[in-house]
Amino acid sequence: MLPEGFNRETYIAGLREKHGRILPSDIAFAVENGWLPLISQSLSEIEACLEKHGWIGRASVRQIKEKLGDLRIYLRPRRESASFPKALADELSVIRNRIMSTSVETCEICGDAGQLDNFDSYLQTLCGKHAEQHRAWIANGRKGDPFND
Repeated sequence: MLPEGFNRETYIAGLREKHGRILPSDIAFAVENGWLPLISQSLSEIEACLEKHGWIGRASVRQIKEKLGDLRIYLRPRRESASFPKALADELSVIRNRIMSTSVETCEICGDAGQLDNFDSYLQTLCGKHAEQHRAWIANGRKGDPFND
C-alpha cells in the first residue's frame, strides 16, 4: 500500500534526481502509482548492473510503461550502433523478467497484492478492491473515474 499523503510528482522527482545517470529528464512514467515503488527498486538494480559492467553513461532508460498488464522498463545503449555485451544483456534480462513477474502480482493502483486479469479485453493487474471498482465502471458505461477511492 502506498503511504498516506503519497505525492506522485514528488516521488517521481526524487527518482529523477536519484537515477539521473540513467533516467532522462523527459521520460514519462506511463503507469499508475502502485508500480512506482517497483520502478524505484528496478532502477536501482539496473543502475548497479550498468555500473558493474562499466556502462553508466553509455545506456539509458528509453520508456517506462504498462503493456499487456505488466510493467516494462526499456533500456537501450545511447549510441544506436552499440549493443550490450552478452554478460550485461543476460543480467539485464534477469532484472527485466523479475520486474515483469513482480508487476503481475502488484496492483497498479495501490501497490497491494494484485492479480493479472482481463477487463473487457484489456489486461490489467489489480487487487480485489480495484478489480471490483474497474468491473463496476465497465458495467456502468465507463463514466467517471473507475478508481474513485
